[in-house]
Amino acid sequence: MDDTDFAFVSRREFLLASAAGVLVSPGALAAAKAPAGPTAADYIVKRLAQHGADVLFGVPGATCDPLFAAAAAAGKVVVTSSDLEAGYAADGFARARGLGAVSVTYGVGTMSLMSVIAGAYAEKSPIVVVNGGPTKLDLKLQRESQTLFSHSTGKDQVDLTMFREVTAFAGRAETKDDVARIVDAAISAALSERRPAYVEIPKDVWSLPVAAPGAALPGTPKASGKEGALAEKIVARLGDAKRPVLLLGVELQRHGLGAQVAALVRKLGVPWVTTMLGKGQIAEATEGFAGVYIGLNSVPAVRELVEKSDAVIALGVVFGRQYRDVATSKALVSASAGQVSLPALLEELNKAAYTPKPEHAATNPLAGRDFAARRKSVAASPSLYDQVLGTVSAFLDDSFTVLTDTSLSMYPAADLDVKGPFICNAVWQAIGFSAGAAIGAALANGKRPLVVCGDGGFQMTAQSLSSMARAQLKSIVIVLDNGLYGIEQWLLEPGFFAKEGAAEHPYLALARWDYPGLAKALGFKQASAVSSAAELKAALDAARGAAGPVLISVNVPKRDLPSQLQKGAS
Repeated sequence: MDDTDFAFVSRREFLLASAAGVLVSPGALAAAKAPAGPTAADYIVKRLAQHGADVLFGVPGATCDPLFAAAAAAGKVVVTSSDLEAGYAADGFARARGLGAVSVTYGVGTMSLMSVIAGAYAEKSPIVVVNGGPTKLDLKLQRESQTLFSHSTGKDQVDLTMFREVTAFAGRAETKDDVARIVDAAISAALSERRPAYVEIPKDVWSLPVAAPGAALPGTPKASGKEGALAEKIVARLGDAKRPVLLLGVELQRHGLGAQVAALVRKLGVPWVTTMLGKGQIAEATEGFAGVYIGLNSVPAVRELVEKSDAVIALGVVFGRQYRDVATSKALVSASAGQVSLPALLEELNKAAYTPKPEHAATNPLAGRDFAARRKSVAASPSLYDQVLGTVSAFLDDSFTVLTDTSLSMYPAADLDVKGPFICNAVWQAIGFSAGAAIGAALANGKRPLVVCGDGGFQMTAQSLSSMARAQLKSIVIVLDNGLYGIEQWLLEPGFFAKEGAAEHPYLALARWDYPGLAKALGFKQASAVSSAAELKAALDAARGAAGPVLISVNVPKRDLPSQLQKGAS
């Protein structure tokens, strides 16, 4: 896929095409008459691309059309089927590339983005939201004559006020002279804090001339001065410990520290695990890997390793509620981006003198990396969920980015034998994340997205299939279809899964969709439904050589439950 695959003609075509999900780029804009020198819109597009965000995701509208035109002329635009999908696509791009960008219409579009940006804030994903806002005249007339500008609630600066709560930086450029300062501050904050940022440009400023961008902006957090002392404390704790474990979190991946982390775990010779968010940040084939820790619902061997440790060294961990026990443990030594510069800390740890202890490595409970070996300590018999995820695990190679959603499947998904990137939203836990995020991830790193999503989550963002088909992304989307918001049923009444004849909560039942039929209606050439692990394997084998996206719907019995959850249902 290259620039010749994209086309852009007018805002009208943007709007007509948005229901189908369109990728747009240079093409017909080459002949369009442009003002001399860069405009404010040009500046933003160039500045974002300079730092890796060379694709703009969004849904165009009157407040932001000039930005879409500038992005299409300079690179790529992905017009999605909804504002929510645009946000998730930008999030997936940011998690795979290091910075993402999204733009939708003021108010009616941006409010749909709030959940996405809040999740990105919690999980440290650097997305720049570029919003076209009201002019000074719009605001003056609203205050003086109570005439609402388009998409206004009647209050000034509503979007700016909302996004301040879920971003590392939020600012509005009142004039063209403010553009460079506001944009640069937003990108710098997003890069250094690895969190979203918000830029608002009055719609009458977009086409005004500004100076060209300068040198690249700083993106590495400044050292706090505490890194050396903390490194000494960590080394001392490891030296005194009998059962230490490293718990690696997503902040390490966000700051691009994979090589330094891999060097550290090899140096220390200590068993290491990741959080769900941090899974796949370094190769799980790296010596010492013991599994993925997800709190109470971890496989027993991993849970015991972490919770009976006398020194849990947590690096870059975002502690969701599933980590409360370890987060409050006296055994914990934690280093996060809020405390220190993680790049500086890793540098200190990697140069510190330390002699590994063979007895530390001997506490690693993992006998092998394949799915069955990781789950050997689970006493219950494998369910269809386990069989499905085991089949997926055996299918994976390093050509895939795996994306999982918030559903019952996420528990066995922790034990997938991934060989490439892994993306989820295991702390924010918004259902429907994975399908939209797959679009951005594919464009960011060029790998095939493999999505594992429950039917409830998939119904939130099913139109993402249209964008995949339009771009001919070689996605594989697996929908686990049990006709139920299963994870909610589990949380409310786990006994339902063990009681034949018991009724689910009526408001948790889902409409049963023809998922293969839907996929074909949205442009997929290859889509099927299966009911067993053997049928899934055949469908995955057929999908491996597909030229375009593939959907596989897996019919899962309503009472099926991942094996590590079955004890709680009995």
